[in-house]
Amino acid sequence: MKRDKLFNKYYKSPFHDYEIKETLSYADDTGRIPDVCFIYSGRNRGKSFEVASQLIADAWYDGKHFAYIRRYDATNFDIEDYFADKRDFIMDMTDGKYCGITRDRGKLLFYSEEEEEESGDIKRIKGPECGRFFSVSRQANVKSLQFPKIYNALYEEVLTDQSYISAEPEKVMNLYSTLKRNKEGFRLWLISNTVSVVNPYSASWGIQLSKNKPGEVRLSKLYLKTVGKDGKEEYLLIAAHYLQDKDKITKEELKEKRNRIRTAISNNTWDELRLYPTLPIKYVRQFKIEATVVFEYDDLMMQADILSIPINAYDSYRDSTEEEPITLLAATMPSLYIRRKTSEPHPGTRIYTNNANRYGECVTMGFKEVYIIDKAIKELINRGWVIGADNLTMNDFQAILDEIWYLNMT
Repeated sequence: MKRDKLFNKYYKSPFHDYEIKETLSYADDTGRIPDVCFIYSGRNRGKSFEVASQLIADAWYDGKHFAYIRRYDATNFDIEDYFADKRDFIMDMTDGKYCGITRDRGKLLFYSEEEEEESGDIKRIKGPECGRFFSVSRQANVKSLQFPKIYNALYEEVLTDQSYISAEPEKVMNLYSTLKRNKEGFRLWLISNTVSVVNPYSASWGIQLSKNKPGEVRLSKLYLKTVGKDGKEEYLLIAAHYLQDKDKITKEELKEKRNRIRTAISNNTWDELRLYPTLPIKYVRQFKIEATVVFEYDDLMMQADILSIPINAYDSYRDSTEEEPITLLAATMPSLYIRRKTSEPHPGTRIYTNNANRYGECVTMGFKEVYIIDKAIKELINRGWVIGADNLTMNDFQAILDEIWYLNMT
């Protein structure tokens, strides 16, 4: 089947909702289109199928192989399972000659299936090569090799709520350099669901995922410390594309009190792995702030205020009605209130950070017990007397806290 006819068929699917041209339609002031495309959204946009199918088609029609990348090594079953939903696509593309993709000693191959007459078993017949498999954790093993046929690279599940590899963005760039060499038109695609906004890529590549809004494409230049033929410093153009959610419920529906799932399985919000006590900023403003500290990790900052709040404040906010109001008690307890911070901290604010560009008597790399306020903060956290402005804020704060606490151990 010809390529245009193939994609016309699949673009008629009701599940089709994204095309790579949406990302590649953006360019910088010189007209250059992105070298690296970071595509992320909730789990209902079909981004993985679109990108993968385009790369598979490039390999079949144009002989431009692709690299399939994961964080760690994968079994052949894992790789075949990833391409399993492209089975019909591959069969249509190859006019029924091949039906899937497998790995053989690092190479990705098309394969066909035949039924043996005597046993009835399905026999797999390997076909032509279409790409290679790589893991970020083992990228150093291939840095001296050449891959002249690879023109595309796809890294799936880039964002994670688990652990990243040490210096992962730098290792991904090393792998990018190995695969690209001097080829024109090479492109890296990074695909992810909205798992956690706390990640090492935002600061390392300057893409600031936490500041993007759904539907926005943020272009940034990553300079390479090398000079091109034009005498100017070379750079990679990175497009961070936060896909708009197509199934977002209306504001009227949101007002309905329903027991809703708190993950991004069916919407475009960032995953919320745990539930925490929360009070909105508007309600908390009635309580006096005793002291303020800032937790900072890469491009994210959280303001933590020590408040003395009535011991029944949470119950009062949650259960009080006009008919049966719950009066706030005079008895109070100290609490740590967490909110997002977008402006620079005031001079003299206690800051726990991993930002090497910050320096001062109130700044420490990681959480360190230097001042009396540090002991108070640690005690409130250990006791669990922490309240967030919303649940997503608290999930992000916990991720930041894990990183900042880790710095204290190194």
